Amino acid sequence: MVSNCKGFSSPEKQFPELVRRVTAHIPVIIQLREKHLNAKALYKLALTVKRHIHDKDSLLFINERFDIALASGADGVHFPEKSCPFGKALAVSPGMIAGKSTHSLKQALSAEADGAEYLIFGPVFETPLKKRYGPPMGLEKLDEICRHVSVPVYAIGGIVPRNSRQCIEHGAYGVAAMSVFHSSENLNRTLANFHAALEL
Repeated sequence: MVSNCKGFSSPEKQFPELVRRVTAHIPVIIQLREKHLNAKALYKLALTVKRHIHDKDSLLFINERFDIALASGADGVHFPEKSCPFGKALAVSPGMIAGKSTHSLKQALSAEADGAEYLIFGPVFETPLKKRYGPPMGLEKLDEICRHVSVPVYAIGGIVPRNSRQCIEHGAYGVAAMSVFHSSENLNRTLANFHAALEL
């Protein structure tokens, strides 16, 4: 589950509550990617979110800010495609799970060679959030990536319960999503549908 707190009127309260509800139903990796927050605010949000994780198998990752990840006791750090040098960041964040976003086979192979323990690939399906970057990659490209790397690959971009199973069938280890979790009214149904589709 990738965070985007800008969609909440009271993010410091609403997002941790969303985390509590989601992790009470399914095991997830919560990735905090609040680029608009300063270091202090991101650190405080990370601590709050960590306290709201209900399931022991769920993990908290911080996007790019490995210093905040270390200070908050997060489980891992996620790096965008165009981030600081991956190898150097890993050297100063020992013991943390580290992964990277990729958008091509070349990038995926490079990230794995640099030490990424998992990859996020996409956008697989059409999504308004990524429309400015061009057309979606599609399931065949996802399949190609998964066949050529040995680390887990998470599919992202336009992921909803009804297409999540297709991603698994094309080699993905799991799926990542953002906006689909933001409707509190339909959240329980969404979680139940993901649970059924992914056979959790």
